[in-house]
Amino acid sequence: MVSLVVQAQIWKQNRVEVFIGLPVNHYFGDVGNSANTNIITSIKDVRIRALRGGFGGGIGYKINPLISVQASLNTGFLGNTDEGSYYSSRGYRFSTFCSELTVKGIYFIIPESHQNYYYRIMDFRGGLRHINKPFSLYAFIGAGGLFFSATPNDKLLSRTPPPGFSKPEVDDSKYFALVIPAGIGVKYEFYPRFQLGVELGGRYVTTDYLDAFSSVYSNHNDMYYTINFNVYYKIPYQKLLKRSFWRF
Repeated sequence: MVSLVVQAQIWKQNRVEVFIGLPVNHYFGDVGNSANTNIITSIKDVRIRALRGGFGGGIGYKINPLISVQASLNTGFLGNTDEGSYYSSRGYRFSTFCSELTVKGIYFIIPESHQNYYYRIMDFRGGLRHINKPFSLYAFIGAGGLFFSATPNDKLLSRTPPPGFSKPEVDDSKYFALVIPAGIGVKYEFYPRFQLGVELGGRYVTTDYLDAFSSVYSNHNDMYYTINFNVYYKIPYQKLLKRSFWRF
């Protein structure tokens, strides 16, 4: 009984984690897409040439074994081209530098285990063994801000609205939008306090100018998906406080 109580409270010693990651972004919008596509649901516009990388990191805090909150900052690029798409004759292309600052709520579908399941060299004599599975699965949703700077090519900058429309379609002066991230992720603890993670989520934004272009025929804002490859470290903050030099 005592052992179970101790195990049930171990998560409190691992409440705080920091992480660094490599995000890979895929943009969906008015450049490089299919004709009459729904950019929210279509998979026809998934293209290798629309992938852009970046760098990120953040900090998380566990409220209880199932719920955590996380603050993160991702910096990287978005981009695409009409080449090879339905609208290849237009020749539009753009590149956008962006920084995404978000706060997310996380719910663990398969909670993190806090038992001593990491592998030891002596285990190999009887085959690889561990006490518990070091995998966890979670869903997340959040909100934040996206700061961006879009650079369209000359062909896109020279576009004029179709006859009968006065809406300015090209605008590279926009620089901020609200963003709502939502998705799922998985973690694998390969060593005490260290985890590897993969996270996939959509980013729904309040602008149609991530590419500096909003067609008069567009019915949706731009959006992008991000897959994050992260490394996590759980900070033993309680032990650090006990070892604090601020003692009298």
